[in-house]
Amino acid sequence: MNMKLFARKTRASALALSTAAVVLTGMGTGTAQATAPHVPDPLSSEQKTVVLDPATGAVLSVSAGRRLHPSIGNNNICNSGDGCYYSGQIPYANQGFYGSAGTAYGSWPYRSAWDTGDYTASACWEGACSQNAFGPHTYVNFNGQQVTGTSFTIY
Repeated sequence: MNMKLFARKTRASALALSTAAVVLTGMGTGTAQATAPHVPDPLSSEQKTVVLDPATGAVLSVSAGRRLHPSIGNNNICNSGDGCYYSGQIPYANQGFYGSAGTAYGSWPYRSAWDTGDYTASACWEGACSQNAFGPHTYVNFNGQQVTGTSFTIY
């Protein structure tokens, strides 16, 4: 067996063993049992997310399921289905948001309203944020006032 491959497998197995679930039991005191979350074997075929140290390639963590890195896009036009921060003053452009979950940050003055588009979304502006996320196809306005938008989040 290739020694580098053996070393990787050994490190992966050691990581899996070191992070294995531990069950705590109360010694007849009525204490609830707690179980650590399942940690998949890095060599298994089950879905998992592995986080590596970019400088060394060492495994930092292994967790069940796939965790996709958020990726929200932003442009100065609102296409069909985009979340949108609407401009309330010419020549300022509308700001469109699309893609997968994440937050886009910026400074968009003279915003009169925003729309969730096809997404569940929330927005922030100078001094405040919406206290709720709103479902798809929701139009939100600022009661006739204009604000400077600072972020838009897709969930």
